[in-house]
Amino acid sequence: MSKCYRYPLVLFILSSFIGCGKKQSSDNIVPTDSIAKQDTKQAMRVLKIDARKIGPDKSSEQSRIEDAIRLMNENKNLEIVGYWVGTFGHNKINIALAGITNDQAIGYTVCAGNYRPITGQVNVQGDSIYIFDMDEPGTDPYDGHFQFVIDTEKKTLEGSWSPFKKGSATAKKFNLTKQEYTYRTNVGNYPQASDRLLTEIDVENMLEEELAFMRNEIYARHGYSFKDKAMRSAFDTTSWYIPMGIDIRENLTDVEVQNIDLIYQYEEYYAENYDSYGR
Repeated sequence: MSKCYRYPLVLFILSSFIGCGKKQSSDNIVPTDSIAKQDTKQAMRVLKIDARKIGPDKSSEQSRIEDAIRLMNENKNLEIVGYWVGTFGHNKINIALAGITNDQAIGYTVCAGNYRPITGQVNVQGDSIYIFDMDEPGTDPYDGHFQFVIDTEKKTLEGSWSPFKKGSATAKKFNLTKQEYTYRTNVGNYPQASDRLLTEIDVENMLEEELAFMRNEIYARHGYSFKDKAMRSAFDTTSWYIPMGIDIRENLTDVEVQNIDLIYQYEEYYAENYDSYGR
């Protein structure tokens, strides 16, 4: 596993999520035993980096996701409205349907670190069959056309996608199910990273790859959609992970921000002092 896993917002600044470019300075941080000796319930550590404040302002794409979620909540009584999740080629996709006005449907997709709005027509057959023809905006070379059918009795969405530009991407078929997203701290390999404040004892003997995975798992619990292929592969295969957005900074808890800072310091220290770092 490479060292390309940094904070979820560094993704926006650099070439892919968690800073696959130049690392930020660690200010020659050398871990000590001091944090482990603190009563972490009594005092929070002084942050060197606040994961909620790194990177640029919130992107317009993430703002549109949040607008669509508000509309979705207004239309939650409609059976087709919500998150339809499953495999899309080698990745996991979330087709989020936000609402229908007359025969026009609006929504968006989140997949492989990308957000794309979708709009189009819907035809109703009987009491439970909805047939959709929806398009991405066409402003991206990989945009395309969705055709799918929702059966509200079976709670399934089946369909296909094809690129507008022939040869730009491989056409795909998919079979999705409707899922509810709930933030939970008790999922993943390292639930403690979201559940309680970590101490140096928790992380000082972990490999750099393990530290990166622990930190990225925090983002995954909030539904961060990873651009990094290794992280996508790791989380797309889990049952609890749903790609919800491309900027989840505002959703991080105080505990998670503290833990991300601690983990990041150890990742930096490990990278700079590999030969002498206890191995």
